[in-house]
Amino acid sequence: MWFGTSQKYVFKILILGDTGVGKTSLVIRAVRGYFPDPETLKSTIGAAFFTMRYRIQRDLITAQIWDFAGQERFRSFMKNMFSGSSGGLFVFDLTNALSLDDLKNFWIPEIIRKIRADFFDVFKNNFILVGNKSDLKKQIEATKDEIAKLVKQYGFKYFSASAKTGDYLSAIFK
Repeated sequence: MWFGTSQKYVFKILILGDTGVGKTSLVIRAVRGYFPDPETLKSTIGAAFFTMRYRIQRDLITAQIWDFAGQERFRSFMKNMFSGSSGGLFVFDLTNALSLDDLKNFWIPEIIRKIRADFFDVFKNNFILVGNKSDLKKQIEATKDEIAKLVKQYGFKYFSASAKTGDYLSAIFK
């Protein structure tokens, strides 16, 4: 018997989506517990790295969170950094319907190509679709039908979240 022992697990989690959708704000809010001032927050250059630790029973889980820049100029080099990932978040801005289109047209196909993700295998699909900025209800552009279509197409879990208010961040990152 293995009394008193624990396992240590490390998972690489990708945060993907266009620039300005709030990826870094989501991660900072989840990891550090505060909403960063949008006026002073700079766009991520390349990738930013965060860690979160969880204890589940006796096991220690470390999530290495890779927050990738959304600008097109960084896309070619970052594709090689996707390998070895355990899952991640596809983030779009609810107030910018084009950011949802870019998930459909670039980010999701790229993950399928690079890490051979099988979104239809419930045991392998560790990617979540996140619509950020739900606190800006009057400015929402992305339609529920478009979101539902993407969820159905790939079998994603979906959360409408807000980095500003912290809505659903606990559920997303656990």
